[in-house]
Amino acid sequence: MEYESSSSKSVNDKFMAALDLNKLTIGDVSVAKQSDRTISTMSYGSTVDDSLEPIYLSFPNELSNETYHTFQQTSSIQELSDIIYYSDATIQYEPTTLNSDYRIDVPVQDIVNSLNPLVLESKQYLYAKGFTERDIQEMIAEEGGTEQDLIPFVMLLAENEKNDLIVKNNSGIFMNTVYARYNLTADDYSNCAMAAIGADVLWALGGSSASAWTMAAMRSAFGAVAKRMLGPVGVAIAVVSFGLCLHAAG
Repeated sequence: MEYESSSSKSVNDKFMAALDLNKLTIGDVSVAKQSDRTISTMSYGSTVDDSLEPIYLSFPNELSNETYHTFQQTSSIQELSDIIYYSDATIQYEPTTLNSDYRIDVPVQDIVNSLNPLVLESKQYLYAKGFTERDIQEMIAEEGGTEQDLIPFVMLLAENEKNDLIVKNNSGIFMNTVYARYNLTADDYSNCAMAAIGADVLWALGGSSASAWTMAAMRSAFGAVAKRMLGPVGVAIAVVSFGLCLHAAG
């Protein structure tokens, strides 16, 4: 098996350190339930806060009193991530008869701002892999992605590189467990979407070791991330739940 170079290990460690450092800031971004906004509107007038956008939680089972209480107490990205992880809920972006009672309003621009430092660190990681800024922007445009999509992409590359999860012939415990447990669509963001996206990334990389990743393979792997259309909210949740998801998938 080929081993990563010391320079590759250094940039990997730097990204992982930045991930740990920024997780708290991202997790602390506040969210509001629809009921909270109704109370605020009654108290302060009819002005609508255009900075907030609605998302809806879809729960696979009837809510227990405990889960419903937890939903009512959800006030941050971290708490939103926790309830998604432990209840197997998914995030949806359009209301339905099943999810409309579980609406949460999120400050998308605040989330984007909290993610920006990790966008920059993701680019530094890709620069070390031979990408230029032009390469990165062309890859994003070609795959219909966003700069925020670079974060889960590099999270997966760095974790796979760190733990040597990529194995020949696209086999192994990680991939088999992922495909057995998770079935995601581009419209939903599940509690461990990162695990399933990780499997897609492994396929795109062709089962090669980190030292053999080609530019074309990494572009293809980015496409596997971008097609999930996580959006800023999904990326933020991916960041704060990343360790839990990989632990569950392993």
